[in-house]
Amino acid sequence: TLQALMEHHDALRMVYREEREGIIQTYLPVSECKASFEIVDLYGTDEDMLKSQIQRLADQLQSSLDLKNGPLLKAEQYRTEQGDHLLIAVHHLVVDGVSWRILLEDFASGYKQAQQQNSIVLPQKTHSFKDWAEALSTFAQSEELKKQADYWAQADAEELRPLPKDHEPTKRLVKHTAAVKCELTEEETAQLLTDVHHPYGTEINDILLSALGLTIGEWTENGKVGINLEGHGREEIIPNVNISRTVGWFTAQYPLILQISKEDGVSSVIKTVKETVRRVPDKGVGYGILRYLSSDETEKGVTPEISFNYLGQFDNEVKTEWFEPSPYDMGRQVSEESEALYALSFSGMVTGGRFVISCSYNQEEYERSTVEAQMQRFKDNLLMIIRHCTAKEEKEFTPSDFSAQDLEMDEMGDIFDMLEENLT
Repeated sequence: TLQALMEHHDALRMVYREEREGIIQTYLPVSECKASFEIVDLYGTDEDMLKSQIQRLADQLQSSLDLKNGPLLKAEQYRTEQGDHLLIAVHHLVVDGVSWRILLEDFASGYKQAQQQNSIVLPQKTHSFKDWAEALSTFAQSEELKKQADYWAQADAEELRPLPKDHEPTKRLVKHTAAVKCELTEEETAQLLTDVHHPYGTEINDILLSALGLTIGEWTENGKVGINLEGHGREEIIPNVNISRTVGWFTAQYPLILQISKEDGVSSVIKTVKETVRRVPDKGVGYGILRYLSSDETEKGVTPEISFNYLGQFDNEVKTEWFEPSPYDMGRQVSEESEALYALSFSGMVTGGRFVISCSYNQEEYERSTVEAQMQRFKDNLLMIIRHCTAKEEKEFTPSDFSAQDLEMDEMGDIFDMLEENLT
């Protein structure tokens, strides 16, 4: 099954070679690619030793990925008395969150076909990563993209206050990072995914960013909050190029500046965040294209110290009739000597029917108690928003619900007031 994945998905055969003109990303031919798969017998190992043994093996596997020679997908199966555990490690340069969904779906399908002694046939491929890269280079010089330049120049011109720090580190390194997690109950998670969106026509990112914006604003006593956002980067910006089932790293990153105040009330906060998010052109994919591919490349501007990424729901992808999530550690996925780019990195997902969010921080910059306090504040704000939305019966519209996105919120309110007067 792993061999079939590597042959089917071009990105899994990529290697990166440093040449005179820079780093060149190339595909290896199928004939040169063989799935790296080992079975490790851990029978007879006691539970505590088993955890440390698997963590050590997983660390070794993760760090063995060779960018120059490949393969960038390796797997090991750990056989234990309690069952077998499969670790599939793929380098982040060739996969993103959407890619993992595609790979897990294809792995389950391929495994079932192989188990039944059938030839493995995977769903038809969409355009290759190479097709997308070439089309993107052309799009980068287009007039359509240049229309976004003023929006991103305005974002880059924003001035952000530094976050409060417990200590000033000389450098943020991955080896100094730790994380604090919090999670919602299954009932609260169900509300977050469904009922909470009815009154304001929101999406989950709007709600999570509202809670995060309130949290950072209360902590810093400043209503302007800068956040580095990640999007899946697969926006339909290029006609006739379909990458819906293409494996690769498409992630888009861009700055979002929120200007909110708790004094305005939770309703105002949600609507302000929703409209701020909706005004981002093409969900942010143009920011990086303008910066790195456009002939009018710009210098880096605003630098948020906070990153946020909602990865989505993973329950269906990682639990099938053939496999489910393992409780064991998957190893360190980033070199300890890598630079951690953000003071606080928030990452959320729904797994096991619960929304879980993790905040990574530098232990030489923050005391754990400081981050724990902000995570508790985030949870309190999120639950407050959930309660507000689920209790609210009437629906409120904002400009992005219509073709009136150039209207301000107060102008929208004036229109509804006039309509109400005329109707009564």
